[in-house]
Amino acid sequence: MEIEEIWEDAVKEHNVGEFHEAHELFEDLWMELDERKEKDIVQTLAQIDALAVHINTGNIKAAQRLMKQLPELLRNMPKEYRNVNLMPIKKWTEETMVKIIGDDVDNLKKNIPPRLI
Repeated sequence: MEIEEIWEDAVKEHNVGEFHEAHELFEDLWMELDERKEKDIVQTLAQIDALAVHINTGNIKAAQRLMKQLPELLRNMPKEYRNVNLMPIKKWTEETMVKIIGDDVDNLKKNIPPRLI
């Protein structure tokens, strides 16, 4: 599969709420990329979808473990990548991390990431 095709499939799966499949596709894409900056962006998206999976399954401990690396990855996330505005998903992730770190997990299950558009 070509890089652009993997990207499009990952975005499509994310946008229909198939966060586990999107996570797997973003990981596949990460392995295909050479440039560090691109790899970091895709790794961030993979981790965000992993976070969504953990929230949806109620595995808050696993979501909390993602807090070790995700904040640093988010700091370096650009506003846009491959014609997709990343700011809404970055904002969602930052807000979700505050809830997880602050143990405000009551409404997390209904908290799904925005579409990648």
